[in-house]
This record gives sequence, structure tokens and C-alpha cells, in this order.
Amino acid sequence: MLSNKTRLISHITPLRLVLFCVVMWIAYYVTPAWKAVHWLTLDLPKFNRMVDKHMREFHGTAEYACVYTVNCATGEALLQLRTSLTQAELDTVKKTVWRRRFENYCPGRTTNFGIENSGEAEYLHRPGWERYRRRDIWFDGDFVGEDGNFWGGSFAPPGGWTPCTRDNAYWTRDDGIISKKVSD
Repeated sequence: MLSNKTRLISHITPLRLVLFCVVMWIAYYVTPAWKAVHWLTLDLPKFNRMVDKHMREFHGTAEYACVYTVNCATGEALLQLRTSLTQAELDTVKKTVWRRRFENYCPGRTTNFGIENSGEAEYLHRPGWERYRRRDIWFDGDFVGEDGNFWGGSFAPPGGWTPCTRDNAYWTRDDGIISKKVSD
């Protein structure tokens, strides 16, 4: 009777090994291509759908949320509160993000897109979750918790953003995206 190790080795043929390597090579090169396509096709309706979906799926008790984008007016990355966002403004932010990524422009441990939500009920019922659950950062084309398992992403330095209130919300549970619609 053959051992498990011997059976495993007998299943590895040169053809299977080559096919495995080809599949791994394709996966390695397709993933960055998918990310690039996702980034290049990011427009305001898609961004708004992502915010709405994220809030509804991950923050079940949040009544409202604010959206922030990176701002480099001072030369250092800070978050700018957005009560509304136009396609032209989103395109400008995307150009800034691109420069931060590839030109070492606008340094600072600040996310490029962020969400802060009301979520009081969530963190009151789960002590210690306030920082994790109330702020989300943009990571690989989606929003994730600030202090999750994603290399400790940073929302912004202390005092680097305007706190979220119902008066400056971008999204509410009852109405979804409520940002003031401004034509380009």
C-alpha cells in the first residue's frame, strides 16, 4: 500500500506542474490589471454605490456617515470633509491619489478616501470597537475598517479631519446618498 506522500507525488506530472505554473503566472498578472481597470472606471455613481453598499452591509446601526477625500493644499495629506462631490472633484482627487502613489507627492499617513459613521449603538454594545467600526479607509478598491487586518491603515493623523455630524453627512440610512447634487 502506498503512503499518502507517495500518492501525492505520483499525481504530480510534468503537465500538471506546467499548468499550475501557468495558472499562477496568469493570476499574478491579472490581479494588478483588474485593480487598474477598477481604478480607471471609478466614477461618481460607482463611488456612491460603493459607499451605500458598504454602509448597509457593514454598519447596520449607523444612522449617517460622512465621506472624506485626501487634500494636499498644505503640502501634507489631510482629509477634506465632503458634503457633496461632483465628477470633476472626484477626477481631481483621483489625480492626486495617482501622484501620491507614483510621484512621492503629498506625504502623510492619511487614507485617500475615508468614511466616518455615527455608529454609536455599535460601539456602545461592543466596547473597544469605536475606532475600528466608526472609521473606514479605502484599501484595494473598497472600504475596510481602519484598524482591521489590513496592515494598520491610517484614517488621518489626530486633528487631520473634521468630525462627522448629522449636519455634514454624505449618507443616511433612510435616504442613502444625500450629498447635494451639483452639476459639472
